[in-house]
Amino acid sequence: MQADLEPWTRGLPAPPVTVVGCGNWLMAVDRVGPRVLRELAGRRRPGVALADVGTTGLGLLDRLSGQELLILVDACVGRTAPGEVLVSHPDPEAALPLPTGTHQIGPLEVLAIARELYPERLPRRIALVQVETGGLEPEQEEAACGRAVAAVERLLDGTPGRSAAADAPSAAA
Repeated sequence: MQADLEPWTRGLPAPPVTVVGCGNWLMAVDRVGPRVLRELAGRRRPGVALADVGTTGLGLLDRLSGQELLILVDACVGRTAPGEVLVSHPDPEAALPLPTGTHQIGPLEVLAIARELYPERLPRRIALVQVETGGLEPEQEEAACGRAVAAVERLLDGTPGRSAAADAPSAAA
């Protein structure tokens, strides 16, 4: 349906920032991305688009539009303590460390594909916000997602033209 499409898919300019949630609501270890998006939807900011790509890694290709900043929110397993939030800034030009198969296409693999197919659509900057969900107890999930939301908001506040001060009404107005 046309109403469900993001503005830039209808020929309007793409927003400078896109926050993409990756994951599956039905699996506790994989619902971080959609859950963080749901929280951010209640705190909408001008110039920031929210997009849920679910579990279809290649769906990220449709969300690339040469934006200033792309923030990817996803779960990870086995990297750190349960509930810990990791923030990294992957280089879209970097080679992937290990070869992957068709069953392991995640956000970084999709960016590598985009680099080859659509280099003009790569974002200028990328941030990856991951929540360690391995061993995460159900009662810890809400707090962990809250920390991920806070990490995304810090990234948004650090984006040129997207600071909290820029979004607040001016005292001189």
